Amino acid sequence: MRHSLPFLLLFVLLPSLTFAGGPWIRGFRKGFLQIGYSGLYYDGVYGPTGLETPVFRSTSDVTLQLYGEYGLGKGWEIRGVLPYKLLQTGSSTNTLANPTPAGTLSGVGNIGLGLKRAVLAGAVSVGVDVLANTFTNNDRLGLRTGYEGWTVLPYVSVGAGGSRTYYFAEVGYGFMTQNYSNYLKLNGEFGYKLHPRLWVAGTLDFRLPAKNGPFFNTEAYQFTAAYLNNQRFLGAGIKAAYDIVPDKVGLTASVIGALAGENVPFARSYNAGVFIKW
Repeated sequence: MRHSLPFLLLFVLLPSLTFAGGPWIRGFRKGFLQIGYSGLYYDGVYGPTGLETPVFRSTSDVTLQLYGEYGLGKGWEIRGVLPYKLLQTGSSTNTLANPTPAGTLSGVGNIGLGLKRAVLAGAVSVGVDVLANTFTNNDRLGLRTGYEGWTVLPYVSVGAGGSRTYYFAEVGYGFMTQNYSNYLKLNGEFGYKLHPRLWVAGTLDFRLPAKNGPFFNTEAYQFTAAYLNNQRFLGAGIKAAYDIVPDKVGLTASVIGALAGENVPFARSYNAGVFIKW
């Protein structure tokens, strides 16, 4: 069944964390734990008008992340995520266009906790994810490790799965504090079993800001697109999960590309992880 599949840990387009998707709930005292890596490497951003904008220097955004799910019984599941960010910018090749100095920043990102409830077992679930106001920032460098506020994201997930395929779609609405705009989030996924131990999947992800928050994106942050206000994106990618030990230990990998965006990095996201299940 689909609920026994290894979920892939995604960092879609942005260096922001996200939870695994789908309406499936883990059984009572069943769990999943993953250590993941995500990397963004870029020298351009999608500007506020949606056009690719060069920033005249290289930027790297690496996330190391611990993610877990645990079944509470009677159709309930809890999940959490702990990200640690490693950010670095190179020297500007055009100090007139980008005078921001080079530098590095590391620290904890937005710690997340979620609760999900099955409405129709194996087909429909509802949940809410909360991302804490935990971050480190450097205004001079234009770097920060998370949004400077809280996010509360209620959502509905619908899907189906069998022995060889699965699919799901989700819709949610994020409420943000500290004058960030709220946003609508849509995502979907289709997976296919290529081998008894190997699943591959295609994914789409869309975020649309409500533009109802006046949080200001200063110039230094616009050069890095680090957790800006009014972020919009459309992304697509491919993912894979392989069981080294069936239903116990495995590997995940994914590549996600940007199709369109505003106030986000112009870059692919490269992701990998090691997981255990029980």
